[in-house]
Amino acid sequence: MPFTCFLCSANFPKVFSFKNSLSIHEKSVHPNNKIIPHSQCLTSPFLYDIHQFKQSFVMQLKACLQFHRSEPRVKTLKMEPFSEGLFIVLFYNESTFQYSPAKRMYTCKFKGSQGYEQLGILFDNKNWGSKKRWTGTCAYVLMQNTQQTYDVTFCWKECVYKDSDIQLRCGSMRFEFNVDVRDFVEGN
Repeated sequence: MPFTCFLCSANFPKVFSFKNSLSIHEKSVHPNNKIIPHSQCLTSPFLYDIHQFKQSFVMQLKACLQFHRSEPRVKTLKMEPFSEGLFIVLFYNESTFQYSPAKRMYTCKFKGSQGYEQLGILFDNKNWGSKKRWTGTCAYVLMQNTQQTYDVTFCWKECVYKDSDIQLRCGSMRFEFNVDVRDFVEGN
């Protein structure tokens, strides 16, 4: 089965024998691609759906933030089914947004304190990534500390589920992030 690069010129399309070869080609010839060949087929979400997602995301993320003491650790929040159009509307204008037609996958990364602030604007909630206890303990999405800067990744991918003769295709969004817990003392 041939795999065609839809990002190359229509006059000179490149065809590959293997999907992996197409994926390697995309990474080397079309890095940081923002072209979505099938964009005219996608439906745009309603403003209500966008607002509901933002609130739902923050609530589900805060539920993942636990107060257990440990070193910073990587966590993943998965939301499914997730509209491809919603992912595009939310992240397309970000500088790190990219799409891989071969993998049917979108990614968008945010880095450091500037990324944290940008996500606060995106989610209409400046405290989107932290959860406080009455004791002053705070669990939060770690994006920067004195030693290093961390990034968070949003990833949309089409998933295929099969059950006997039924096949379901749906989008899945993963949010990968680091967590840390600290005690903060409020000033008098």
